[in-house]
Amino acid sequence: MKKIISLLWIAFLLPAWADDCPQWDQGEATEQISRLSDEVAYHDDLYFNQNNPIISDGEYDALVARLKYWQACFPSIATEKSLPQAPHNKYTIHHQAPMGSLKKAQSEEEVKSFLQQISGSGVLVQPKIDGVAVELVYKNGLLIQASTRGNGEVGVDILHHIRQMPLIPETLSNDEKNQLVLHGELFARLDIISPSILEQYASARHLVAGQLNRSDPEAEAVKAFDFFPWQWVNSPFNSGLQSITALAGIGFPLTLEHTHRTTSYPEIKHHLVEHYAALKKPIFLMDGIVIKADSKTFKKQLGWTGNTPAWAIAWKFPPATTTSAVQAIEFTIGRTGNITPVIHIEPVTLKNRTISTLSLGSIQNLEKKGLAVGDRISIKLKGNAIPVFGKVLFRPANRVIPELPDTSRYTPFTCLTIAPGCEKQFVARLIWLTGKQGLDLAAISKPVIHQWVQTGTIQTLVDILQLTPHSLQLAGMYPQEIQQYLESIRRPKSLEQQIRALSIPDIGKSNARKLAGCITDLRGLLSRQISDKCPTIGSKRMEDLQDYVNRKEVRELIEFLDGLVVGKPGKSTVSPQESRSHALRGNAYRSWPNVQPLFL
Repeated sequence: MKKIISLLWIAFLLPAWADDCPQWDQGEATEQISRLSDEVAYHDDLYFNQNNPIISDGEYDALVARLKYWQACFPSIATEKSLPQAPHNKYTIHHQAPMGSLKKAQSEEEVKSFLQQISGSGVLVQPKIDGVAVELVYKNGLLIQASTRGNGEVGVDILHHIRQMPLIPETLSNDEKNQLVLHGELFARLDIISPSILEQYASARHLVAGQLNRSDPEAEAVKAFDFFPWQWVNSPFNSGLQSITALAGIGFPLTLEHTHRTTSYPEIKHHLVEHYAALKKPIFLMDGIVIKADSKTFKKQLGWTGNTPAWAIAWKFPPATTTSAVQAIEFTIGRTGNITPVIHIEPVTLKNRTISTLSLGSIQNLEKKGLAVGDRISIKLKGNAIPVFGKVLFRPANRVIPELPDTSRYTPFTCLTIAPGCEKQFVARLIWLTGKQGLDLAAISKPVIHQWVQTGTIQTLVDILQLTPHSLQLAGMYPQEIQQYLESIRRPKSLEQQIRALSIPDIGKSNARKLAGCITDLRGLLSRQISDKCPTIGSKRMEDLQDYVNRKEVRELIEFLDGLVVGKPGKSTVSPQESRSHALRGNAYRSWPNVQPLFL
């Protein structure tokens, strides 16, 4: 029976992970599950006991889901994840009522199923605020106790902190003689908090957690902290909305302003997608909505499952982050010799985008992150467009450390022609030369350039500008495309554009413009007097420029480009044999139908 249940559990998880169980022996499975269990426990302690999480809820949920998946794959060694231990703080407090967590809906179907369970109750929709869960206790209208959620049973005393927050009442506005216990979210008001304070923290939630961990919080920061009660423990009212209305009258108006009573799924989805997710200036950090039964009778009937209320569920926004495993790490070499690590990951979808590769920018960044093949990482979208690396969430026992390339092997002066080990940098130079940053020629795909380099069709920079129509045809280009490419070579280009295309070390757009104002043609770069003509460029740059442009491969390119200028007689520095080769290429152009000989 246990085996059948395990198989059913695996079948349930497979659609989420879309992969098979790991092919581990018993020893390796035990080690991997143990390591991941320790990682989850570490983040539990940071979240529940120290109020200082270093990963997002989505990243944490992904780790827990992966742990459950592995445990289901190896049921003989699976262990239940224990609840967080009591906070390691001498100022701890036992809660007046247990503080649980919400079940999270993974799909629209789960939300619809939940609504069927509470049908007949009225439904309340509230924002799921991303703050710190706390318990406030009032007696005779006075605030007497405040604590963080901790492990749900015991939390850290924060009464000293709460009393310094002017938005949270120390005295209720009525003469309530009984004890009033509120569970809710402590958060930073985004419409009040100073941007200079907020930018010091990873998020508004980290700001709140950081201030709670200080013995004396900053007055300027905590004056923007507010409290959103989401449960009145032992409320005397028969509905949640009545409780919320009463709380608004005694000092907590925010919850009433952001509670919506509804009955239908379309309305709930509207609140998630069109109302809260579309807010341009929200007053709180939030990651979804909470759907709960309004009826007190229904709440009692449904009760709790473990530390999770069965009468409420969270529905999060589409994830801003996702997780995946590193499958490989390769190193690309740019035209200037910069080496960039590229991470290949298990393909994932984020905001309707399929992501399979990430750039880490530099080898130094790779070393700083300590990334290896097999690691589980988070991915996020920068500006909702560019996928970027987030964090390393888990380092398995069988991870493979990548072998780093020799960074001294490549410089802005290397690989001006094809040579062993030079393919990547040389191809990058060709892509720059022909691309929009360079000569802006009619498009030739990067794979085709790679093919030409691999087959030896192109061996120097100037070769890509002297391809025969036959070579272009073999690359799959149609006659019209060939004509467009050849014409784009002949099309007039500014002197600044030609200088940029040469990819001279440390000569960017601004300096290319300065050089273009100092010389009359591209050959002027070869002049020994250019330093005198362009003193603003700087002596070191000029030394590098002279070194670079007088190299054979670059000089040939300069002569060729300069010779394309209409009406310019031009001089050639190539040998008679090379001249004969160019003439033969000219004959090849003449033999291609409807293609004019653009250069000979």
